[in-house]
Amino acid sequence: MNRNLLVLLCLTASMTAACHSSKVELKNQSAPAGRAANQPSYKAGPQPTEAELRDAIKRNYEDVVMIDSGKSTSFVIGDFNGDAAEDVAVVVKPGKGKLAELNSEYVNWILEDPHQVQGREQKTSKVPVTITRNDSLLAVIHGIKGEGWRNAMAKQTYLLKNAVGERFATESGQQLNDGSKRLPLLRGDVIREKLDGADGIIYWTGAKYAWHPVS
Repeated sequence: MNRNLLVLLCLTASMTAACHSSKVELKNQSAPAGRAANQPSYKAGPQPTEAELRDAIKRNYEDVVMIDSGKSTSFVIGDFNGDAAEDVAVVVKPGKGKLAELNSEYVNWILEDPHQVQGREQKTSKVPVTITRNDSLLAVIHGIKGEGWRNAMAKQTYLLKNAVGERFATESGQQLNDGSKRLPLLRGDVIREKLDGADGIIYWTGAKYAWHPVS
């Protein structure tokens, strides 16, 4: 074979391999942090109505809590656990005469204080969480597939104590991760708020909800 032709074939093969490698790298970079490349992205549903929120709370908590309408912002929506389904977090208060049921260990929801959770890799405080009559609570309902939290089968729910503050809003966990290396791994959206005078976020650790200060 002509030597010049052999050199040309070698150069062509090298350039093809380099282009393929570049395309693979760009494809990997395009996948959001914490979410698989083939996993569908979260799509927000329509703005919840008051009736839908009441139905969701009734379905999961019966009458042991009620929506706290005294708050300027009574709910936020987002993909808090990073599974591409819409979740909802609603500010609620104990129902009249329901403290015993709220504090029972035999309930269908998980009672937590995000301030006692320090990340999935660390142990949670063993101090029992107790709800009192004047507590404002955050009821978090994880959604399922396209219907999200509106799905009648959406039964993975939490009640969070010491989690209701001011400037209550959903924020993209991916954007926060991109802007700061001091934050823990954020798997989905977070709840950004000012709590007891401190700015911070409530985020999903992969198993629980935790509080993390944000300056």
